[in-house]
Amino acid sequence: MKTKATATLIALTAGLLPLTAQDATPSDLREQIQRLDQKVRALEQALESTQTRDNATPSASPAVALDEKGLRITSGADTHYALKIGALIQADARFFLDNGGENGAHRDSFLLRRVRLPFFINTGKHISFFIQPEFAQVDSNGGNTQLTDAWAEVRPSTQFGLKFGKYPGPVALETPANRHFIEATFTNQLVATRDIGLEASGTFAEKTFTYRLGLYNGAPNNSWSENANLDDGDFSVGGRLAFRPFSNNDNGVVSELTLSIGGSYGHEAASTANGRIRSYGQQTLVNPATAYSGNHLRIGPAIEFYHGPFSAIAELMVERWTGPTRATNHGWRVTTGYVLTGENAKGRVTPAAPFSWGKEPGKRTWGAVEILGRISGLKVDDRVQNNTHALSYGTGLAWYLTRNLSLYFDVVRTDFGSGINLRNETAAFSRLQINF
Repeated sequence: MKTKATATLIALTAGLLPLTAQDATPSDLREQIQRLDQKVRALEQALESTQTRDNATPSASPAVALDEKGLRITSGADTHYALKIGALIQADARFFLDNGGENGAHRDSFLLRRVRLPFFINTGKHISFFIQPEFAQVDSNGGNTQLTDAWAEVRPSTQFGLKFGKYPGPVALETPANRHFIEATFTNQLVATRDIGLEASGTFAEKTFTYRLGLYNGAPNNSWSENANLDDGDFSVGGRLAFRPFSNNDNGVVSELTLSIGGSYGHEAASTANGRIRSYGQQTLVNPATAYSGNHLRIGPAIEFYHGPFSAIAELMVERWTGPTRATNHGWRVTTGYVLTGENAKGRVTPAAPFSWGKEPGKRTWGAVEILGRISGLKVDDRVQNNTHALSYGTGLAWYLTRNLSLYFDVVRTDFGSGINLRNETAAFSRLQINF
């Protein structure tokens, strides 16, 4: 405004100077004033246009970055519009130290356990999408290329978000994202791997409480839902509530103590998949002659404790069928870990100093190393298969060379009850994982 007033004053003075140099009639004076008014208006419009251009935010070009977090494309100045492309490759080697498996078959092998290409998309501040295809072999017939995850989420606040699509359900605590060992425990055998549904989630009271609650198709145990509800139109309700009683004590030993419980209930159509259970070495322990069907209840309490490099997790899973199938099955596990190099054990372990083979011994770094231990148990209802139980225990080593490259080594022993017609199993597994 000061600039505009100054320019107007200059224009007015310039217009009046000729009038002071000579005598002028009233008509000449009016004509001069009109011309001066037109010049002032034109000058003001020019100044306003200049100020508008100066105050406008220049359009930014899309930004592209490729680093340890994957390939990211953002819309320049507004980073809420973004596309991230990652990668997950798990190459496994399996060696069995017992004398053969089912029917005396030898099972040593190399395999690509998972090959996935996740896409994460932000379309604004509150809306996101996730798509993840699977390219590794997923069934004995050689079928591959399936869609493991596909969902959209609207999250207006941390207290409430709404997600729809296909994703891991809330019942079990252990998922592939937080799994310490290469293969899952018996608790995961009694829940669906993924399901299709609509779910609300959020956290409140300064992250003291976290919840997930949704309506789902009701996928069979240790399997995932396809693109249709196979339960004759019946839905299952499921959820999980977590409580961190000491979350406000940032420096306390028990600040990361979490108590949680998950569960689901629904009426499910007949499926033999619901009763099929495998061992750590992927041998079939239970393959029921009749399909499970009817009212299906799952309850899964758990406790987690993290403190710096130390972690401990205990989880119980109970499923109960109340007709036409009548059975109650139990699975449980206890997992512990300690990061020898001192990094935080919660979530994805990231080495403070990535692996580097320097020319001088003093400049060599080794990444992060975590030692692991786990014990897991299973008890199947005698009405399904008599004297069917198993106990699995073992140790493992995880070597995180960088944020994106890891090596895992597990040795796990599983002892079977007399109702399982298998030799006791001893397996040594290893995995090379690339994760962006």
